Amino acid sequence: LENNTVLMDKLKKIQQENEDLKARMDKHMELSRQLSTEQAVLQESLEKESKVNKRLSMENEELLWKLHNGDLCSPRKLSPSSPSVPLQSPRNSGNFSSPA
Repeated sequence: LENNTVLMDKLKKIQQENEDLKARMDKHMELSRQLSTEQAVLQESLEKESKVNKRLSMENEELLWKLHNGDLCSPRKLSPSSPSVPLQSPRNSGNFSSPA
């Protein structure tokens, strides 16, 4: 009878530890789901930023090419979302000679 009581106490203790571990596992799974969702949102945001950066870089290269080749007078449609960008910043003013 005494041995049975000891075993029952051990069983209760192990069952409680099991419940605690299940609760911890559930919390970890929920945190993992949240982090996965956040990662997906951040990845999408990064991809959008990369596309915008690439577009702006290409626009910049085009403007620099036009500036260098004296082709700034030709009409060009800017997209409505494109802000008006100064063609030559003060720090870049000495990079190219002015067209004749």
